[in-house]
Amino acid sequence: MRAPLPPQRPFDLDLLGSPTLPPIIVPPAAAIPDSPTPGTIETATSEPDEGEGPEWPTLTPGQKAGAEPAFDPNEKAESPGISTDPGTSIACLPSRLKLILVKIADKYGAVKVTSTWRPPWRARRGSYHKRCEAMDFRVPGVRPRVVLEWARALPDVGGHKVYWNGLIHIDTGPRRPW
Repeated sequence: MRAPLPPQRPFDLDLLGSPTLPPIIVPPAAAIPDSPTPGTIETATSEPDEGEGPEWPTLTPGQKAGAEPAFDPNEKAESPGISTDPGTSIACLPSRLKLILVKIADKYGAVKVTSTWRPPWRARRGSYHKRCEAMDFRVPGVRPRVVLEWARALPDVGGHKVYWNGLIHIDTGPRRPW
């Protein structure tokens, strides 16, 4: 079975009153500096796969492997309860993650959510952030590993990790540290 042809272009693209663009002129290869000569094969560069995003550092400058991420023990929350960074919403989170947020806020007083849903171009392949089934957060004034150890004991926590910058990640996937 053959796929149907795409629809015809809309008629308004061919209106006479629309501005005309100048023709595109491609200079010969010899006139372009650093261009491969005809007949040669150009080797591929080692760019990340599409959708993988940039490689984030695993440690802050000067931080030793396995060291606790830097945090400010005197940091105070802007407001008690659950707050979010600008542009971040917890509305899309499943009820399991919202319940975890409430439990963390009840125990520690405040939670600041920094990331939930991410568009595919900003999330790594297989990320639960693409489906809004993951959240990154921090608890002001509390060591990230203390919060993570407590949260890992909750039955609904799947993937969990403390990033190099002190953010805590929790998702609804299978139970695993990564």
